[in-house]
Amino acid sequence: MSKPPELKQRKNGKWYIFFREDGRSKRTSLRTGDQEIATLRFSGWLKDYKLHTEVVEDPTVEFCLDLWFTQWIEGRMLSENRYPSIINNLNAYFGKMPISQICRDHSQKYIELRAHGIIGSNKAASGTIRGELQRLRACFRFMNEVVEPREQRISKDIIPYVDLCPASPPRDRILSEDEVQLLRDTCSQHYATWGHGGRKTNRMSRVGRFIMIALDTAQRKTAIETLRWDQVDLERNQIQFNPQGRLQTIKKRPALSISPRLRPVLEMAKAEAINSYVLDRPTNLYEQVKSLGQSLNIEDLHPHVFRHTWATRAITRGVPIEKVAKFMGDTVETVRKNYEHLAPDYLDDVHE
Repeated sequence: MSKPPELKQRKNGKWYIFFREDGRSKRTSLRTGDQEIATLRFSGWLKDYKLHTEVVEDPTVEFCLDLWFTQWIEGRMLSENRYPSIINNLNAYFGKMPISQICRDHSQKYIELRAHGIIGSNKAASGTIRGELQRLRACFRFMNEVVEPREQRISKDIIPYVDLCPASPPRDRILSEDEVQLLRDTCSQHYATWGHGGRKTNRMSRVGRFIMIALDTAQRKTAIETLRWDQVDLERNQIQFNPQGRLQTIKKRPALSISPRLRPVLEMAKAEAINSYVLDRPTNLYEQVKSLGQSLNIEDLHPHVFRHTWATRAITRGVPIEKVAKFMGDTVETVRKNYEHLAPDYLDDVHE
């Protein structure tokens, strides 16, 4: 059995980790002469070292989620900043459980605890809980098919069935023409604040830019929040919502032409840009959208409303379902399921 990693101080006063890898002795510097700092860094290094070298036949959920995040999510998913809170919630209940000991009753208990806010910072909606449990399923698939080293992969025989709560009912909120116009008028004059004193600037606010883009592109919230200027080609009049190097997922991000109404907004935002992000930073805008809706007396305004409104109006005015699906980055089946009944000629042939 090889000797476990050790923390040692060398003659130069710096602390080092000494360990063996592939049968050879190695060392790595902790870049400090302070023993307390070195011990903390050694603890973090040791956790990562064990995570990637220790082979466990029946690992805990916490062990699996750590590997899943570091090998599959971190650096690959543009929405990776959402995952730590999801993982924390899952670990709060499942974390110390070996995979083989999880049963369907555990899923139901988790749903109950999350719904009542006993796990997490507040009560969670059915759709939120369902999404978290879907991530747990994805983690188990990763541990069976993808994790490295291969020796770390677990048998399908010990992977439990994770029960999901019902999907949230679809939101049917559609903005009226007057509400859309009010939002456009307001957002074009909605200026950003700067500093603790809330001093106004002459730059369009983040939420204003978000809404103007969402109204004309019907793209998902995260795709707009993470949009960078190198994805916006004003010369070619095109936005590439899927950045270079990112793999397309089921929720596809299309390349779209810039509408005549959106172009001056982007030109202004580009002239005012302070960094590489179209919205200054890729953080969540849900609460800002909701707050703006309340200030304008627009009921139940949330980021998905813009996408749903665009799709409803496109189908209603006769745009083919195939084109709507391509524009939105959805499958034809998804658009047909949600919007086909709105088409002008829907079921007309039954009268003949």
